[in-house]
Amino acid sequence: LGMAAPAALQRSVVSPAGRHTASLIFLHGSGDTGQGARAWIKQILNQDMAFQHIKVIYPTAPARPYTPLKGAFSNVWFDRYKICNDCPEHIESIDSMCQGLTDLINDEVKNGIAKNRILIG
Repeated sequence: LGMAAPAALQRSVVSPAGRHTASLIFLHGSGDTGQGARAWIKQILNQDMAFQHIKVIYPTAPARPYTPLKGAFSNVWFDRYKICNDCPEHIESIDSMCQGLTDLINDEVKNGIAKNRILIG
């Protein structure tokens, strides 16, 4: 059996006011959600981060067992063996994150946005 296609990332979106010519993909921190990151920015700015021509996308990382939380599920972009500056990266989960974000980028490209007009933050 082949691998099942991963489900598309859940996302909270702020549409551009005018013609959509660029996209910003804004990633939340460990344990948060796209909606949580959007609400946090809204609180800081007293309004949504919104633009005339840029769609702002706040995806939510899929819930996965997170080793620093003793394997409890958390919305994190990748797992880590422990939280330190010099430990090895958990490559398998990073590859999975990259695939999900590539799918998100490709959705924007299908909507007519050039790759050099897509930012990830």
